[in-house]
Amino acid sequence: MPPFVYRITKYGPAHRDERGHYTGAEDTVGDYGPVEEAYLAAVAAFAEAAGIDQLEIREPQIGGFARFGLEPSVDGYGLADLFPAGPAGFHDGALVPIAVGLELVRSMLRDNGAWCRLEAGEAFTVHVGWDQYLYIGSNLPCAAALARTRAFGLFPERIDASPYDFAPDDAAYVQRPADADFWAHLHWTVSPHRAVYLEEVFAANASRWHRLTPDNIETVRSQLAPRSQLAVWPDLLTDVDTAVAALPGEGLVEIVWEGEDGRSWTRPSSRQ
Repeated sequence: MPPFVYRITKYGPAHRDERGHYTGAEDTVGDYGPVEEAYLAAVAAFAEAAGIDQLEIREPQIGGFARFGLEPSVDGYGLADLFPAGPAGFHDGALVPIAVGLELVRSMLRDNGAWCRLEAGEAFTVHVGWDQYLYIGSNLPCAAALARTRAFGLFPERIDASPYDFAPDDAAYVQRPADADFWAHLHWTVSPHRAVYLEEVFAANASRWHRLTPDNIETVRSQLAPRSQLAVWPDLLTDVDTAVAALPGEGLVEIVWEGEDGRSWTRPSSRQ
């Protein structure tokens, strides 16, 4: 991670208790106005000082059954106007210019429903946290950007590390790549008399489902989002009563069904 990490907020350090918790009168949601613009200007100033002109989207998440913030999600999660393909373009590894990165920061500050880490290798990071906390890391001290951030009315503080640095849930877990062997086995599994379902997870809580047949498997493969996680499932049951009887008695389940037009849909559901 970059050696110079700053926590940037609208909260004055004088209004913190002995545990570091803010005790002032500032609201913890965005103003959609001059304070929000100050946050974006601070990101732009640090990126300019670090010589960064594009950012990489890492570990994207899209709100669904679970919520990331206090405000309700908006249609399209604030992504529709940023990516030609809509939310599907919001995938791990996508490179975006600084202008789009700033709009993603805006969307996260507003709790529009999408979240990600924005990074430029080991040289630069932007993380948006809860309650309008912004974390910027750089391989340079960026003294001029610090001064400009203070001039914007924000409060940058040097810290050891961003609390949103990536940490795998299980460092020992190794996921199988969707390589040539994977697709060869999937071709063998799919036959004229047997279909399977492919789950394409292109962001956390965001997936598409594809019914694979010998006629469409290569078409589906060519349209998958880069770096998406794939899971193979048996074909759908055609007997609704049997499908309902197989559901667990309680807990959260995900139901997938296919419409008459051949499109697949999914929705979380709970049983108590």
